[in-house]
Amino acid sequence: MVNETNAPSFEHPVIWVGIASAAFATSAVVALREPIPDWEIDLTTAINDTPDIVSWITWPVMQLGAFFAPIAIGAVALALGRRRLALNVTIAGLGAWVVAKGIKELFGRERPLAYLPELVVREGDGSGLGYVSGHSAVAAACATCVLGATPSRWRPVVGAAAAVVGVARIVHGVHFPADVIGGWSLGVVLGVVTTWVTGRRAAS
Repeated sequence: MVNETNAPSFEHPVIWVGIASAAFATSAVVALREPIPDWEIDLTTAINDTPDIVSWITWPVMQLGAFFAPIAIGAVALALGRRRLALNVTIAGLGAWVVAKGIKELFGRERPLAYLPELVVREGDGSGLGYVSGHSAVAAACATCVLGATPSRWRPVVGAAAAVVGVARIVHGVHFPADVIGGWSLGVVLGVVTTWVTGRRAAS
């Protein structure tokens, strides 16, 4: 689905955006449900109930969804001479962080600790708003941009890194699965759209 040229680009961006938008809409429906669905409670508890070593291992990878990650990845891309990739990652990643903040305020869904007081919170105090996961959105946005400029043999690694970020947020007790899916979906949309727009501008 992604070509092998040096310039980042996607074939069939409308399909990518359509699938991600459908996933986002589905997660939004779940996030609006009250009370929290039993399956989401059970899945959150099961993922969170892992040995501490899992959280230690996933914590460094989870930083790929932090605010500074798009800036750092963009700087590496720029140092490698990939200026458009650097631009894409920075715009999409920081855009995902900002948009996720707005969606949190719009939905007002609390983090898991508000519903599961026995949950193990391994980062922060577990307070605040959860839908969507900003870390998942940033990681997915950056990964999507990088996928558009990565040889096929490395794409599973890039995708897996973004996946680990989302799962790690549940392991650390700060998000429900719907929060993570919503974040991933948002990130993919922003990554594809950013790559497509900068590609169109470069071709004009």
